[in-house]
Amino acid sequence: MAWERFASPSGDYDLSHLDPFLLTVSPQDGSAGYRVLVSFGHHTFTREVRAGDEEGLKHAVDGDVRCFCAERHRCSLRLPAIVRASGRGRAYFSQGRNFLLVEDMPGAKGPYAVFFNIGRARAKAFDANLFVVSAYLKPNLPPRRKLASITLVTLIGKTVRGEPITRPKPRMKK
Repeated sequence: MAWERFASPSGDYDLSHLDPFLLTVSPQDGSAGYRVLVSFGHHTFTREVRAGDEEGLKHAVDGDVRCFCAERHRCSLRLPAIVRASGRGRAYFSQGRNFLLVEDMPGAKGPYAVFFNIGRARAKAFDANLFVVSAYLKPNLPPRRKLASITLVTLIGKTVRGEPITRPKPRMKK
């Protein structure tokens, strides 16, 4: 799905940076890389609707009505680069079923949390689908060192091979 411009009462916002792209992630052992189709949902540039929100700020996708958020849009401009760089980094287990990437944003109040789901591809053109469900500043996110993690390439490899992905057990404090 290609994103159109969003026309709001305060101006037009380009969303094309959130168009899907193909990411190739290679294991460090030199084995064949994985082709991952990356796509983005509208929660990356919208927030929940609140009383008093202007009608012109509402944005709907498949019946999910949200409110355009200039701050989330501004942060989303970095999303493709964050996802591309994550191919060499770690993904963190969220409290729910999805995973997250964490990025520090200069001058922001807290880290930028990028929530995503991953699944095996049904098409032969790529190996996996990575769908960024939501992304926003999350000041109360625990420090990364306290979050269970897995390398993104390992997560993708296990997904493609249909292997179970298990959350590491917390380390016992001595």
